[in-house]
Amino acid sequence: MRSSKTQVMRGVNLLRLLVLFGLISLIAGIATMDVDDEEAVSEETPPEPGADAFEEKDAAESNDAPAEADFAPEQTPLQDEDEPDRGPLLVLIGSGVLSSVFIGSFFFESLRVLFIVAFLTPLVAKKKHDNERTRGRILGFIEANAGIHFSALRDGLGLANGATAYHLQILEKEHSILSWRDGKLRRYAVSTIDMSDINAIKSPLVGTRLAILQVLSQSGALGLSGTEIRMQLEISRQLLSHHLRALNNNGFIEKTSSSRKATWRISLDGVQALQVVV
Repeated sequence: MRSSKTQVMRGVNLLRLLVLFGLISLIAGIATMDVDDEEAVSEETPPEPGADAFEEKDAAESNDAPAEADFAPEQTPLQDEDEPDRGPLLVLIGSGVLSSVFIGSFFFESLRVLFIVAFLTPLVAKKKHDNERTRGRILGFIEANAGIHFSALRDGLGLANGATAYHLQILEKEHSILSWRDGKLRRYAVSTIDMSDINAIKSPLVGTRLAILQVLSQSGALGLSGTEIRMQLEISRQLLSHHLRALNNNGFIEKTSSSRKATWRISLDGVQALQVVV
């Protein structure tokens, strides 16, 4: 078993090296061809205007005087050795290696498996790791805020609607969480809580709700607005609304007046419940 795994890893590393070699050859060949084209263009630069007149004048003056070159032995110019054009060759090698790998993966199952393990598996593993991390955040948030509804959970973690719904569905299929309808809302709790305890967990004085009661108890009869509570506890508006509704339904907090902009204050029942908890 171990030797088989070692052989697979050797094949994966070899395949990665082949693909890397093909890419480097292809890029180097294209770069070399571009450089050759630029040099060819620079060599074909036309002469400056008036250069022909100066050359004719120099030729006329040189004809009047005896040229020493006429008495010198003729020298055969050295021929430059033909250098092979490496650009197209590198492009051919690189494209050949890459095409062989890709085409071979379609026809040979062993090579296809190596290709998947070498290049696709790391991407899938990274995505799986990110999904597990997100689901872990959701599970921890639900455990700390039992009975939380969808919008509050979404805004509390800063997730999109689709991502939140997808991960909640996976967690429910795995029996990590449970949910129930509460009017127009759907609430969530960890699966370790029994169904008979659902009504009891709708407004427990723990976590965020306990913190809200403590903040309101310090504000006295004047109370605090929702914005002031949210700023002190650093929570989202949806999450605060969820907990305020639960505390109000159980009589632990009350409005200071009937106005829409009225502040919240702790009730007598809330003071008694807070004394018991603390």
